[in-house]
Amino acid sequence: MNPITKEQIVFSLQLGGIEKGDVVLMHSALSSIGFVEGGAETVIDAVLEAVGEEGTFAVSTMAFNHPYDPENDRSTVGIISEKHRLRPNSIRSLRPVHCVNAIGKRAEEFCRDHDKCETNCGEGTPYLKLKEWGGKIIMLGVDMNRNTTLHAVEDIMDSVYLTTSEVAAPKYMEDYQNKTMVMKRYCPGHRDFLRFAPVLRREGAMKEVLIGNAVAKIIDARKMFEIGEKLLSENPLFFTCDNENCTFCNNAHKLQAERDAKNA
Repeated sequence: MNPITKEQIVFSLQLGGIEKGDVVLMHSALSSIGFVEGGAETVIDAVLEAVGEEGTFAVSTMAFNHPYDPENDRSTVGIISEKHRLRPNSIRSLRPVHCVNAIGKRAEEFCRDHDKCETNCGEGTPYLKLKEWGGKIIMLGVDMNRNTTLHAVEDIMDSVYLTTSEVAAPKYMEDYQNKTMVMKRYCPGHRDFLRFAPVLRREGAMKEVLIGNAVAKIIDARKMFEIGEKLLSENPLFFTCDNENCTFCNNAHKLQAERDAKNA
């Protein structure tokens, strides 16, 4: 297979609906594409070219270290996101675990005040801004289970299986050594987000294009939220599985039954 070039990636992104001025959040796996001329840096350059100077390109840079150090903690979700984090014009949000990095016109605004939000993925976070701003999600060579923004849908709907977690205070907090941080509506455990992809496809909220060997799913964030919220209002456990050996999802079913009985 011939090397994948920046021009080919830009063309495919445009074919999938990425336009100048877009705000996009991407999850990716470089290895799924095949041999990219210039590697991860080329993919980043291609997305930046596709959204243009008026656009904003963000990536998840999830970090599970406690205490969280935004300056030095590596992204745990792929080489593209790590290379994005290391760019001098990249801004990282201040939030343990579900931090993001952004480059572009609205990067600072996108990441701003993530540390002041009540939850990691809910109101005021970059994930809700993506909805409010009419942004797009790019799943490049990864499946729907990697779509972190779906946790924001769960947050909005106050899914019963979300928990409260206490961790060591992040290093950006004053006197962090003597403090802890409480993360409300935290989202641990298994999900079956894969079943959501056919729904998005059927409702016209997702386009799929090939970039090398990888399928890129390009999702309209606002439509995704609308569809997801409707599904969870009808079935609060839509994102859980029915595997009898899945401890997390089985517990979620019990918690939902208790909530339903209480509200009956």
